[in-house]
Amino acid sequence: MEKQPYIIYDSQIFDLQKYGGISRYFCEIISKLDMEYDISVRFTENHYLVQTKLAEHRIYVPHFFFKHYKQRLLLGNQKLTRRLLRKSSPYLFHPTYYDPSFLECIGHNPYVITVHDMIHELFPKYFHDAKEVAAQKKEVITKADRIIAISENTKKDIINILNIDPRKIDVIYHGTSMQPHHGKDQLSLPDRYILFVGDRTLYKNFQRLLEAFAIIHKTDQDLYLLCTGHPLNWEEKTLIDKLNIADRIIQVSIDDRNLSELYSRALLFVFPSLYEGFGIPILEAYACHCPVALSNTSCFPEIAGDAGAYFDPYSVESMVQTLTEVIYSNEKRSCLVATGMKRLQLYSWEKTTQETKKVYQKVLNETLIPKTFAK
Repeated sequence: MEKQPYIIYDSQIFDLQKYGGISRYFCEIISKLDMEYDISVRFTENHYLVQTKLAEHRIYVPHFFFKHYKQRLLLGNQKLTRRLLRKSSPYLFHPTYYDPSFLECIGHNPYVITVHDMIHELFPKYFHDAKEVAAQKKEVITKADRIIAISENTKKDIINILNIDPRKIDVIYHGTSMQPHHGKDQLSLPDRYILFVGDRTLYKNFQRLLEAFAIIHKTDQDLYLLCTGHPLNWEEKTLIDKLNIADRIIQVSIDDRNLSELYSRALLFVFPSLYEGFGIPILEAYACHCPVALSNTSCFPEIAGDAGAYFDPYSVESMVQTLTEVIYSNEKRSCLVATGMKRLQLYSWEKTTQETKKVYQKVLNETLIPKTFAK
């Protein structure tokens, strides 16, 4: 009996991220997939590969060592990718990012690409490599057998920007594995704070949030703004000093367990981004019973529905009004928590995995299996 085709994932995103939404996404679906697969990772420092036990047969490299020998280690992963993709046995390839170099290796084997957003195309001024990334994405997306978009809004952007046939695109939502914080508090936190999570690149709109917070702070001296991610940079510190809120801004670097505590103890989670493909932090906040205030643009209304308090992310005044309405209303916060828990039931990584498997099977049935097993 012929061996059934299997799934190959490459090392691209695991080479780029120690933490991050895209590598988390792939680890979640791979760990729950009941199909044969392989991942072309020999060396890694990715947290999720280890956490999901997908790194058991790979070499986990501590950050200080990985950083020192990065080019040599990544070269080992790339060699493994080329070797796997040049195998004669049939497979379906799911690249983890947009480098098109795999195209010369896969032969007639089909591939599926997940598009997480079209941020480089829509906001090129925020990225020094926007033109290069957009060109790579265009080549990989247009040549794919099928495309997974992580929201209807992302699907719309793909169609509008690349003129892709809508019938070629499947929308599959993300999930979250975040659990609410229980037991004894581990972190030393202020009693009252609003929360910002993730990186603070320009399209994330952190600057306007600082300006809105400064206005609220004038009449609420006990309120803090907590942010995760990298330490504050020079430009951020300069603005914070100018706004006279330096003693009320706290930056913390934490893991998922501590992040759950941050969400659970916050008065409010604020997501002011100008654009997102999906927005996993929305689901994380829901899971931790934290009220959500967010932008009224891109995918946000689609994902959050009626379980969020919305503002215009380009307007500091709109942000102040919405944040104030939530911060100072126990009833409003309780309502947002209740609707958030209900909304969360629409999303799960198990559902993401099953719908992704259907896409794989659709591609295999339409391309690889008929060619491989035709009598």
